[in-house]
Amino acid sequence: MKKLIPFLVIAILLASCKSSSKQLSTGNYDAAIKKSAKKIRKNPGKYEEVDTFNDAYRMAYDRDNTEVNRLKQEGNPANWGKIYNLYMKMKKHQDIAASLPPVGVNYEERDFSGEITTARNNATEYAYAKGEEHMAKNDRFEARKAYNRYKEAQKYNPNYKDVKAKVATAQLAGKTNVFFRIEDNTEVSVPDAMMQEIQNINVNDLDKKWTNYDSYIDTTVLYHYSVILNMKTINVSPESIARNSSSESREVEDGFDYVLDANGNVTKDSLGNDIKIPKYKTITCKVTRFHQKKVANISGDLEYYENATDKLLKKEPIVSDALFENYYTMAYGNMDALKPETLKEVNTTKPLPFPNDEGMILQAGEVIKKMTKDIIVQNKSFLK
Repeated sequence: MKKLIPFLVIAILLASCKSSSKQLSTGNYDAAIKKSAKKIRKNPGKYEEVDTFNDAYRMAYDRDNTEVNRLKQEGNPANWGKIYNLYMKMKKHQDIAASLPPVGVNYEERDFSGEITTARNNATEYAYAKGEEHMAKNDRFEARKAYNRYKEAQKYNPNYKDVKAKVATAQLAGKTNVFFRIEDNTEVSVPDAMMQEIQNINVNDLDKKWTNYDSYIDTTVLYHYSVILNMKTINVSPESIARNSSSESREVEDGFDYVLDANGNVTKDSLGNDIKIPKYKTITCKVTRFHQKKVANISGDLEYYENATDKLLKKEPIVSDALFENYYTMAYGNMDALKPETLKEVNTTKPLPFPNDEGMILQAGEVIKKMTKDIIVQNKSFLK
């Protein structure tokens, strides 16, 4: 698919770059009219474009007028919307022709206002009536169809009857209402204020066009589904410090000895200086690396219920962790024995105080709140 995209883009660009005569020859009269008109405005003396415009205008009118007559003859009220759009297109073409310089543009001026008004009124009435039919079925999926019909009627005539109110009513009736709540089954003594903070999940920002989430019961709303965060466990691990000790050593100079000859005398070099050899000693430093760790964990299930049948439709496990970790290094002994990287560890790391249990639980609570909302978004298509 990725390989096809460049070719599709090129094809679209080539199509858009077709000359007006090419558009005309391929039957794309609307594009030919638009392209020719643009060129005529830019260069009124380009008479071949005038000829192309006249041909495209005439062919487009014949095509659209024939289709209007065919749709009228069918006698199907569902056709009024198509008829209205065709009349509007013919008027648009005529307006383009009328706006061009007088350089031989030929068209017969027609008054479409009466036909447009009739088609618009009939299309409005039909769309509104179909909306009423869908709403009468008292079903949220039918209400969504009604919404689309009312919106169609509103597009034709924004002030038709009570169509604005009907749109709002249909949108409300078409919503799937979901009640979200949290059940605390942890059997752990947690301060009420802290539990309220963990449970404070705002689901209103999850609302979509046809889905409404509430975390508090609205007695005027029929809830189709319930989503329950069933919190089962809250655990906080003990504070732990693991340690690993080693030592580092290296040899350093520690004075010198004279080089003696066979008689025990200090030997001399060619310049008469005493010959010396350095002495070495091994220095050592003990290194202990520490790992501080503490974990808070909240686990449970996110459960989906169909309220009409009280049926469990879906269950997803959910687990969140809040992790505190800190690494530091300490040295005991001669620091000169340490490698540069070890010395850097010693100088740049230090022990930290462990966070308290409440803070860790709140941190895990923030994680589980985000995870809950993410899962709900992932399962949005599950709720019809």
